[in-house]
Amino acid sequence: MHNHHITIIINQRPHHFDHSLLAPEEFRSAVGAPSDYEIWKIVHDPDPEGQLPVDDVQITTSVEVQSGQRFRVVPPGTFGGADRAS
Repeated sequence: MHNHHITIIINQRPHHFDHSLLAPEEFRSAVGAPSDYEIWKIVHDPDPEGQLPVDDVQITTSVEVQSGQRFRVVPPGTFGGADRAS
């Protein structure tokens, strides 16, 4: 098995990983966020101006990522919290 780099966008900046299964802590660590920050996968772009992103998916467990995917790491409750998770 060969290692290849995966590049995902977190908070509008590229971050590189050598594995595709990421735990929530790895997203937070990549951007220096506290442990209570939420991780959201961006589904559609751009979000409507001034509106909450209705299609984004909250990440609460380890997830397989692919190069080019986009995520947000934000303070708790920014987009409504776990009750919106799919």
